[in-house]
Amino acid sequence: MEIFINEVSLEGQYITEAEFRDAIKNFISIFELINQKIKDKKLYKDDSNIYANYEAIKGSNFNASLNQIKDKSLRVAFINIVFNKLNPKEWRQEQIHSSEDLFDCLTIDNDYKNVSNTSLAEIAERKLQNHKQEYLIINFINSSFRIPHPDISNSCLITIIKNNDEIYQICLDGVESKLALEFWLKHKLHLSQLEYSLNTTESPRDEQTVLLNVKRFKKTSFRYDGRFIYCELTTGRYWYIDNLHYGKAAHLEVFDKTGKQHLGEADLEGNIDYSKSDPNKTIDIS
Repeated sequence: MEIFINEVSLEGQYITEAEFRDAIKNFISIFELINQKIKDKKLYKDDSNIYANYEAIKGSNFNASLNQIKDKSLRVAFINIVFNKLNPKEWRQEQIHSSEDLFDCLTIDNDYKNVSNTSLAEIAERKLQNHKQEYLIINFINSSFRIPHPDISNSCLITIIKNNDEIYQICLDGVESKLALEFWLKHKLHLSQLEYSLNTTESPRDEQTVLLNVKRFKKTSFRYDGRFIYCELTTGRYWYIDNLHYGKAAHLEVFDKTGKQHLGEADLEGNIDYSKSDPNKTIDIS
């Protein structure tokens, strides 16, 4: 897969050094997870533009903004993980799109922003020419590109039109947080759900289990012991996390479509142990 840093998402949206510092911490966490989870990847950047032409802290370009961060170790960590350890390539050395073409991107304000001759133009053209390839855009937080993705929680949908022709409309996935990347990895690459520690003393969150799969489950308005009950779309069965168990004992309870028959317990990946069925357990879904 190919991953692009979206330099255009630096729009001077940070008013203070503290805001930009938090954005940098957030950015680092994304790339730490990329390094951990995605083995077969190509990472692309545009050094010349990101440092010179885009503001981070309002009124200061990226390089000047980075130098304003008082925590030197944070500056070093950002440069190391994003630009050194992962060794991203300059996409301009392999440029596919023509600089003569016009590329416009829909923003959260429902306006179109000219993104010609940027990383967004390059990734859009690559998807046009090779739609079977998996692409991902990494945004800096709180930019105008944070339109919610209709299918992937916490992620962004980035829509680009080439040369004002809607025939050439390209839809791309974007993330701007570690949590969003975790959801994207589960949805797109079918990697394991959000990490759950077996040493914890708390029951799992919904998104740390198979319930994260929106194509398989739909959250209902019903609850049991404070936990939302989910309906399995293909079977009508009802699932919820047992709030009384955690760590190695963490599991989900599974009921038939009436809620009157307990079918068994499932592990966090959704594998049901039917030998754990309990005829005394029921749930009210009326």
